[in-house]
Amino acid sequence: MGELSAAATAESVESKITDLVLEYALHPPAERPLGPGLSLRDDIGLDSFSLVSLMLRLGEEFNVDLAEESTRLGINLGEIATFGDLVRLGQAFSETAR
Repeated sequence: MGELSAAATAESVESKITDLVLEYALHPPAERPLGPGLSLRDDIGLDSFSLVSLMLRLGEEFNVDLAEESTRLGINLGEIATFGDLVRLGQAFSETAR
């Protein structure tokens, strides 16, 4: 995959994750694009239920088994705390789905 195509894919992944996060956010921040350091809980307002629902949707969006792929990739889902963490997870799933 060329650099341009990889950049477009990364942008597409971030856009998809932004849409999902805003769908579940209890108090979405006004800034766009969402900063990678934003806390999913404190800054975006995802409670535990919303975070689990979001993670399940993420698995569906990328057509991967969330538990299986995160284990295979060595990713601890309990450590996903920021928007940037979630984007990196989505990018890893996107690469797996190719």
